[in-house]
Amino acid sequence: MLPVPIETLRVRIGLIDSDASRDDDINAASAVTLALMANYCDRYFDEVVDGVQDFTHVTGESLSLNRYPVTEITSMLNNMGNEFTLYHLGEYTGIIHFDYPVAFHTLSVTSTAGYAEGEFPDDLLIAYYSIFDQQFAAMESGATISTTNIESVTVADVGTVRYGSNDSMGGGFIPPIAGSILDAYKRYQS
Repeated sequence: MLPVPIETLRVRIGLIDSDASRDDDINAASAVTLALMANYCDRYFDEVVDGVQDFTHVTGESLSLNRYPVTEITSMLNNMGNEFTLYHLGEYTGIIHFDYPVAFHTLSVTSTAGYAEGEFPDDLLIAYYSIFDQQFAAMESGATISTTNIESVTVADVGTVRYGSNDSMGGGFIPPIAGSILDAYKRYQS
C-alpha cells in the first residue's frame, strides 16, 4: 500500500507520472519507509480492512490496538468464540476501553483501521517523504536499502560509533525532521 498514488511518487523521483519503469523500486522504498515508521512509532499506519489482531492473556480495563485510526471493529471474540461487546473505542488512539475489568486467555479483534491512500495527514506525509527520499537515494547510489550511514567505528575497549548526517535518531534510519514529526504519532499505551 502506498500513502499517495504511485504517480505522485514517480514524479517525485523525476519520472513522468505514466512511466512505470521504476515501480518495483518505488514500492520497495515505500515498503521500507512504512516499516521504519511502524518500528519507530510501535504502530502501523497503512489501512487494512478486516485485519485481525490477537491478544493473549488479556487483563485490565483497556487494550491498545497497533493500527489506528480505527474505522470499525467488525468483531471481538474471546477464547470461547463468544462475541464481546461491552467496550468503547477511542477511534483516533486505537484504545479499547472495557466497560468493566476483563480477563481473557485470548481475544481476537477484527477491525478496519489505518490511513487509506490519500488520507495520510500532511505532517505524516512530510515524515514519509523524508524517509522515502533517503531510502530511494540509497538505492540510486547502489547501496542496499536501509544501510546505515556509519562514518567511523572504533572498537578497542568497545567505544565510538559515529553516524553521518543522514543517519540520526539514535543511529536509526529516521531523518531528524521525520523523527520530530513521528514522535507525535507514537503508539498510545493504555
